[in-house]
Amino acid sequence: MMRVYLDNVAASGRVVGDLTPAEEMEALRRIESAHSAGIIKIVTSRESWREQERTTNPVKRAKLEAARSEVSVVANDHVVLGFFSPLTNRYGSVVIAPIITDIVDEALFADLRGLGLDDSDAKHLMYAVTNACDRFVTLDPDFLNRRAALEARCPSIRILRPAGLAAELQLDPTR
Repeated sequence: MMRVYLDNVAASGRVVGDLTPAEEMEALRRIESAHSAGIIKIVTSRESWREQERTTNPVKRAKLEAARSEVSVVANDHVVLGFFSPLTNRYGSVVIAPIITDIVDEALFADLRGLGLDDSDAKHLMYAVTNACDRFVTLDPDFLNRRAALEARCPSIRILRPAGLAAELQLDPTR
C-alpha cells in the first residue's frame, strides 16, 4: 500500500480547511477518502505537532490538537540515545530521564539542510524517507521549488502537491 506523508502545511490544512487554491483543498479531501477506503495510508510526524503547537491562534491550535489521532504518526521520528540520571523531582524521588534526539539519519538530514531546507523541513522529509513513505504531499514552496534536487537525493519518494497525488491516483472528484 502506498504510504503518503503529509507535511505540516497539508496536515494542518486538512483540519482547518484553509488550503489554497480551493482545488488543492478538494484534492486533499479526495486523498483522505482514498485513505478511508484503504487505497493509501496517510501519515505525518511529531514534527507537525511541534509546528502546530506554535500556532498563535488558540482556537486553531485546539482544533489541531483535537485532530491528532486522525492521522498516524510515523514510528521512526526519534532515537533514544541513552538515559540521564540522577534527576530528583520535588518529592525527592530519583528520576531517570531519556536522552532523545529527533534526528534519525544524520547524513540525510545534513544533505537536506545543504540543499536549502531549514531544520523543520529537513526533518519532515527525513522522516518520510526513513519511514518508507512513497509520496510527500505539500504546498510549501521550500519543497516544491527544490523538488528536482530533493528527489535526486531521495529517489525513493516523490514530492507532490495534493492535486498532483489525486491526479496520479486518478481519484474521481465525484466520489
